[in-house]
Amino acid sequence: MLVVSAVAFAVDRPDPSFPLRMVKLSGDPDRPETMAHVKYCRELGYNALWVYSHEAGVWSKARAPHGPILDPNFVRLARWCRRRGIEPWVSINPVADTRGRFVFSDPDGERRIAAFIAMLREQAGIRRIVISFDDQPTELRVLSDVFRYGASAAPAHLDLVARLAASAPKDVLLWLCASAYCDAHLGDGTKPYAKAFLAGLPALPAAIGIVWTGPLVVSPAISRADITATRARLGGRELLFYDNFPANDNEKDDAIALILGALRGRDPGIRDVVAGYLACPSLPLGGSRLSLATTADFLRDPARYDPDASAAAAVARMAGANREAAKALETQQLEWGGFIGGRNYWPGDALNPELAASRLHDPAFVDSFTWTADRYPSRMAQLAGVADVPFRDDLLRMMRRRLAIAKAMPLAIEYLARSRAGRADASEALARIDEERHRWDGDGDARRTLERFLAAAAIPPAETLR
Repeated sequence: MLVVSAVAFAVDRPDPSFPLRMVKLSGDPDRPETMAHVKYCRELGYNALWVYSHEAGVWSKARAPHGPILDPNFVRLARWCRRRGIEPWVSINPVADTRGRFVFSDPDGERRIAAFIAMLREQAGIRRIVISFDDQPTELRVLSDVFRYGASAAPAHLDLVARLAASAPKDVLLWLCASAYCDAHLGDGTKPYAKAFLAGLPALPAAIGIVWTGPLVVSPAISRADITATRARLGGRELLFYDNFPANDNEKDDAIALILGALRGRDPGIRDVVAGYLACPSLPLGGSRLSLATTADFLRDPARYDPDASAAAAVARMAGANREAAKALETQQLEWGGFIGGRNYWPGDALNPELAASRLHDPAFVDSFTWTADRYPSRMAQLAGVADVPFRDDLLRMMRRRLAIAKAMPLAIEYLARSRAGRADASEALARIDEERHRWDGDGDARRTLERFLAAAAIPPAETLR
């Protein structure tokens, strides 16, 4: 008698991850902190890198009169990435790169970009190029451009991308980030740019995908239905989801908080309807590590992603074995761990020295800084034990900035009250502010932040009243 044993065969679960998991470079390729960021993101599982053209080289007539030039540091970085399974993309913004002087009707600009694309392919192996017009004017101003395309910039944008796609090396694929890059920009499709963009888009080669940020520029939530509806409006084209989280625009380098929140509000189903996902780190780069880790968890397995568990795991990873540091980081993560549009979400435009100075009349706001002055010194001493050094250093730097303002805030309020009342002892309050300034002489970054706060509050140097 033949006995057949029942054998349970394990069925491999299909790979649940996003195929394209991209992160921005967000820094000069020759800087150690930029390379540390790239290596960290590779460890997290990101497999593509978004590089702005100014980080890769120069191509405009003003900056490269004799022809495009690639930064050797970028070329080395691109080769390093390809050896490790990371695909670099380069985003070229014709208008921004020329400081608003790009002329669409002048063939020289197109030739320069085409030469730059060819150079990127030949020397750095770049096969994915984004032609971007994000945050650029939606109307043409150069007379020759208006004569050729009309007032709306959309036909000029589409025509340039089509011509560049035709001249690009055969294995180079172009993507478009138009001036309308979210649903709110398109609206009902009747505004001049949106109307012309939607009307002209079908003529663009079908292989050219679109870069999209979701319902809004910074989207608190996005669903599979959102993406599906948008793709239908855009003729079924591939979409690269450009997620502006934890993006914290900090070009002035004046932020006084980090974004330490976990990624939230992302429907797992978007994995199946986008070509890829782009994470936008905050600045400083080391300070973005906690949030980038949660995004990586989502990209690895969106259906099983738990933002709270991911945040807790990221805190543990950052802190290491030091229990005091872990507890202090958990507390700081609660304070700065909000999500887009919610409580405790602190992008640069929501909390900076100038904004702090404008709210000295708000008792609740001022009281939050009183709490900072009381609690931060001991917490910062504990956070000195955080294991992840780039994250720790950026975290403590932002905390010192906030602490410097917190220490000076009651003095500033007292001086302003005395000054407005015409009191003779206003100079005494100003002298105490000056003493507080000098306490930060050994920390140039915190002192600079404090000076921005005091200047915005209209506090003069103490010497002016002596």
